[in-house]
Amino acid sequence: MILTKNPYKFLTIVSLSCVSIMANGQDKKQGSITNEDIVIDKERKIELPQANRIFEKIPTIQDANKGKGLRYEFTERKLPIQMPQFSPVVVMPGDGISKENTKLGNYNNVIKAGFGNYAHTFLEGHVGIQPNEDVYHGIYFKHDGNRLGPVGASNSGRSQNLIKVHSKTITNTFKFDGAIGWERQSTHFYGKVPNPYDIVADSIAQHWNKFHYIGSISNAIRGSKIDYTATSGLSFLYTKYDAREWVWDSKINAVFPITNGLTAHFDGNMVISEYTDEVADRRQLFKLKPTFQYKNDFLNISAGINIANDKDKNLNLNDTYVFPTAKIDVQPIENIHVFGGIDGDVYMNNFMNILQEMPWLAAKSQLKDTRKTAEFFAGAKGLLENGFGFEAKVSYGQYRNFYVFNNSGADSTRFNINFSNDTTKVKVTNFSGQLNYQYENFRSLLKVDYYNYAGLGNLDQAWHRPSFTSTWNNTLTFKEKLIVSSDIYFITGLKGKNLITNKEQNLSSIFDLNLKFTYLITDRFNVFVSANNILGKEYQRYLYYPQQGINFLAGLSYSF
Repeated sequence: MILTKNPYKFLTIVSLSCVSIMANGQDKKQGSITNEDIVIDKERKIELPQANRIFEKIPTIQDANKGKGLRYEFTERKLPIQMPQFSPVVVMPGDGISKENTKLGNYNNVIKAGFGNYAHTFLEGHVGIQPNEDVYHGIYFKHDGNRLGPVGASNSGRSQNLIKVHSKTITNTFKFDGAIGWERQSTHFYGKVPNPYDIVADSIAQHWNKFHYIGSISNAIRGSKIDYTATSGLSFLYTKYDAREWVWDSKINAVFPITNGLTAHFDGNMVISEYTDEVADRRQLFKLKPTFQYKNDFLNISAGINIANDKDKNLNLNDTYVFPTAKIDVQPIENIHVFGGIDGDVYMNNFMNILQEMPWLAAKSQLKDTRKTAEFFAGAKGLLENGFGFEAKVSYGQYRNFYVFNNSGADSTRFNINFSNDTTKVKVTNFSGQLNYQYENFRSLLKVDYYNYAGLGNLDQAWHRPSFTSTWNNTLTFKEKLIVSSDIYFITGLKGKNLITNKEQNLSSIFDLNLKFTYLITDRFNVFVSANNILGKEYQRYLYYPQQGINFLAGLSYSF
């Protein structure tokens, strides 16, 4: 296999390209490229979007007259499971600069502060400078914490703090982006039966720190027939309990035209990590994905192979896999698309990603990479009259090393990550849909997902994975002075098991209603009030971990 013969040569090329970005980098999102459409910014001038004075993202819905630009809203998922964010989790803004044009003033910098119950404090901001039209530097920071939690007062407090410096530079030939930052998150192991106990909060505290750097270089030559982006990032994380991990992740994405409608795509990815929790484990994943794509006004078809080499020192693993990949998109009538395809992949389950998904992870967790041996999918999408748009998709996938979380048998306040056996093919069927609507100052977005799990083997159940999720987001603006938004989340089908009592428990369905009001006092100042979990349900997303009841946050935002 090409990558495994000399993987470091590939990594060196990408890394050297990014070394010069240390002082001139930008945001990771700018280096993102999909296999279907490569879009490289060849404009010499850096156009800064206006600062969104409402940090929470509002889903945008494309104009029905732009049918040819219609793109899939479905995001590539690590597994066909993606939990919606709900209180007390605060939605992360777009790194201080939102692409949303809310017509709220021509300002690129924002500072926002607020206070709420549960001793909630919030501070967020972005400040940037643009020395000339080809260079931009910025700093983004955030503090979001509750000193008190849903049970046991300070025994269940939580916080997030982060700071990131980012930069962008465009020359006649290249665009450089990069960022360097630090993040700290803290929580408590407060899940206990029957009720929280009298104990010093620090003795059950958990926190982790993460330092990271990301840099990219991409083509900026106008009219170039070849486009590319090379990205390289290095992260280091350590926890209170001395677990630590470093991850080096490098990617290259390129497109080469062959004929007027035919192009060749090349995607490469190398991930090298070392996870240490008493014992060090060196893990590596190398991937190459060459594909060909033909595209005209009515048809978009691509086909290729995905080659992955997976290495794990402690598991004595060194295997190479080849997966076919193909997609077809047909437009039978204007603004209506029908699509289908097949795919396969290998996903590295890093300790960093797992810990962000499950903050109450037990010590000495063993990690494995998940293989999607095959996934078949089909669906339709379209823009209808009167501002409506829709997407519907059904997929059937088979996974090896499929993982779930469940309470530890040694301590129910901690969770283990449990993998299916490598000989087991876990079958996941997913029905997903999206309906959006936009009319003047009103936007609405409804998403639903249904999951069915079969062939779980040694897992018995898909512990703490839902069978059905839905989110409904709405935003209404009154004369560009008052913005009212609502978020409704519904999750059901969650199950957990107490391994000490050997009893399985069905968790109650989650119904979470959130409202937010923002009033623009001037073109620079606005006040906001948000209320989360208005119904006051102290539901459990994970067994023995009740969430906050009704909670609110009020504050002031200043744009400059």
